[in-house]
Amino acid sequence: MKKHVKHHSITVLATLLIVALGGLLFVYSGLYNIGADDPHIKPVYALIQTLRDRSIEYRSDGITPPNLQDKDLILKGAGQYSAMCSDCHLSPGVSNSEIRVGLYPPPPNLSIKAVEPSVAFWVIKHGIKMSAMPAWGANHDDATIWSMVAFLQTLPAMSPEKYKEIIAQAPPDDDMNMGHEDASESAPHQH
Repeated sequence: MKKHVKHHSITVLATLLIVALGGLLFVYSGLYNIGADDPHIKPVYALIQTLRDRSIEYRSDGITPPNLQDKDLILKGAGQYSAMCSDCHLSPGVSNSEIRVGLYPPPPNLSIKAVEPSVAFWVIKHGIKMSAMPAWGANHDDATIWSMVAFLQTLPAMSPEKYKEIIAQAPPDDDMNMGHEDASESAPHQH
């Protein structure tokens, strides 16, 4: 019996090694087209989508939003959204954009799709790898990110006219810290 278990274990390990080597060979072969203009095959797409959704769900669990009904928060978020998000995620009455047509997978149209606040906060703050979704937390504080989330809660019910009106009233996106320092402080000293 022990000999049978040992033989079975060796067979399982050998099979796993062959599968791993085959996977590495496939990855290094370059045969899989990673171009954004060639969609993933269904099993790959399903795997990546499940990985993304479960990862975000796990990491956003327990995030507690502030008062997302605050008018000033919504107004600030409107300006942020217009400046940083609308080209990819669209605005009411807009069905596509120049950049959006080249993105794969296409980003969700947030002018028609509501996103749970804790999920929206986490995604905006941390971004999503291998997609066009940047990690805005690198140059925006949590309060600014929450303003975007607050605005997103109102966006799907907004008409194109109301969107234009709120964007016109919104403060400018002037809180981005792009790492621009005084050139005299950041330039290397030359001797």
